[in-house]
Amino acid sequence: MSRRRIATLLVFLVFVSVIPAAFAEDALIVTLGAFHIAHTTQAVNGVRTQFSAGTNNDYNIAWEQRHYNGIAYGAQYTIFSGHVTQPGGVGSVTARLFMATLKRYAHPWPHTYPFIGASAGLADVRYGGFNARTGVGPAFAIDAGVEFELAHMIGLYTEVRGLYAQGGDIYGTNTNLSGVGVYGGLSFLF
Repeated sequence: MSRRRIATLLVFLVFVSVIPAAFAEDALIVTLGAFHIAHTTQAVNGVRTQFSAGTNNDYNIAWEQRHYNGIAYGAQYTIFSGHVTQPGGVGSVTARLFMATLKRYAHPWPHTYPFIGASAGLADVRYGGFNARTGVGPAFAIDAGVEFELAHMIGLYTEVRGLYAQGGDIYGTNTNLSGVGVYGGLSFLF
């Protein structure tokens, strides 16, 4: 193979690998939310445990690469906590979710971007205040929402998420923290 042909092939490969990035933009999304746990009574380490239905300190940060065809993929980190009551006392539970995301955005009206999406990853569940082990398990979510463009690079981001989180299915104390959450915050495009 001639050097010219090799150089042409290398230029073509570089061009093909750069095209998707040239037609994409990155987004950083920061939201606060309220989450409702669906299963408030469970057995943790064989002990009947009552979870508070609502959660506290529900934060979410996500990164997405958005392509101009409406497809976005990325990663998100979510953390929320709640109160837990057992016959021996009161404690807390904290869930940390690490998930990969895939979304589809539409642009039906100016400055308005509705979306649907799905996520998959891991749920890390930790207890405090009484003797219970941590747990790691699968987490899956479906979500829908709308992003409203406020300025050229800033948006108001709203989302409703249905979550299946079985902390401890893979390792540790089996805890079901599935439920529904509502989130709102800002998105920054760059």
